[in-house]
Amino acid sequence: MASKIGAVISALITLVLFVGIPYMLPEYIPPDLAVQIEQSGFDLAAFTNQVMMIGVVTAALTLVGGFVDPISIVALLVKLAQAGFSLILIIVFLGAGNLTNLGYTEFEVAVEGVHNLIAMDLSVFVYVSIATILLKMVQVYLEWNEARIESSPPGRIAP
Repeated sequence: MASKIGAVISALITLVLFVGIPYMLPEYIPPDLAVQIEQSGFDLAAFTNQVMMIGVVTAALTLVGGFVDPISIVALLVKLAQAGFSLILIIVFLGAGNLTNLGYTEFEVAVEGVHNLIAMDLSVFVYVSIATILLKMVQVYLEWNEARIESSPPGRIAP
């Protein structure tokens, strides 16, 4: 029962952080900053939509994960999907909303007739994140397999 309540609370917190805040964010950006963001080529609406979609999926997976048996195959798939979506979220943040660039972002800023091109190559952090998430997926599988073996009756070898 406690895991179910914890899953509901965790899903609500995830919804507030990754759906509620990005939904309300554009209202709190000053108009002059919003114009600069738009002129730089950064699509804030698309970025917040991506974060909100990932937030909804992550909250749903958290909720499902709290209501399934920890040794079921569904629990394993939910935990692996959560790790995958956390990787997608990291890539979205590091790539400034562009998944395909894998951490490489360019912005053009024009101030008083002077054009500046800002290029950020954060691909190293993306590759480190990929390695970390892959190791996390291996850990999730090994923990799930160990829990499945421990829950089997004595004298029975788990498949």
